[in-house]
Amino acid sequence: MYRLLHLYNQNRLKVWIIIFAIICGWLMLQVVNNAIKENRLSEQNIQQETTSNVVSYYNESKSIISEGRISNKYSEDLGNIITQFFTYCIEHQPEYAYTMLTDDIKKELYPTLDVFIELYYNGKFDGDKQFSFQSWTTADKLYIYQVRIYDNMLSTGKTNDNYIEDFVVVIPDEGGYKISVNGYLEETAINKISENDMLTIEVATVDRYIDYEIYTLRIKNKINERVLLDTKRNTNTCYLQDSLGNKFEALLYENNDEDMLLNANESKTIKIKFNDSYRENMELDKIVFEDIVRESEYNLDTQLKGDSIEAVINE
Repeated sequence: MYRLLHLYNQNRLKVWIIIFAIICGWLMLQVVNNAIKENRLSEQNIQQETTSNVVSYYNESKSIISEGRISNKYSEDLGNIITQFFTYCIEHQPEYAYTMLTDDIKKELYPTLDVFIELYYNGKFDGDKQFSFQSWTTADKLYIYQVRIYDNMLSTGKTNDNYIEDFVVVIPDEGGYKISVNGYLEETAINKISENDMLTIEVATVDRYIDYEIYTLRIKNKINERVLLDTKRNTNTCYLQDSLGNKFEALLYENNDEDMLLNANESKTIKIKFNDSYRENMELDKIVFEDIVRESEYNLDTQLKGDSIEAVINE
């Protein structure tokens, strides 16, 4: 003990210098750590401010409808695409969201940015919004998601029980992905021609939606008198049929009477909607018209049995 005290007395200055240096180093380390923590908190606060309107969750491991699974290879990329699109919309930048749309949906529904803003953006993203999404079904390289858009609970104080639902499709496009909204899937060219003694029908294209399909038909009347393509006496005389024999009725009430009437030797293009929900591995074979009549004969006998024609879709 005496030796230690003697050693301390001989080196008192050095000992206190070392102790002071250790204390200063410890204090400096605490200051640096506190500064790092404050900086991280500041970055988190900034990020929260810029993304506070976005509440997105990825639940892509199992689709709601098909029960198929999206592999990890694609799930992050697909989720990022959806997040980016709806972030643009929620942050009131529809012009950037519009650039992410597929060419098909621009052609069919939103040919210009102004139309997109008026028919899609307005009414969905006014005020402070949030969104969430989940995989719905996957087939034919189409990744369909259910999206819910609702008020920001933190800013409005409202619950998110009320929401706007949309079905969004992510489609591969030239090495990347594009977005289709409003339940629209894609346009597909068919270009199949069928005919009988009275009519020639070309099934040109189909615009596919989740809940229905709209076919574009080019029809030529080959005779010298007017023909009714369908008399609309019944709702089941015009239908779409799949390879299993299932029939999907045409929604002809959406067509006016002029659509169904062809003048002598007239050619016209019409669109007909069919009530078939999108399903995986669905093979559609033909469009069937079972109540085609010559107008003159029908005017004399409204009970006249109509002729039929099958317009081939898939051979």
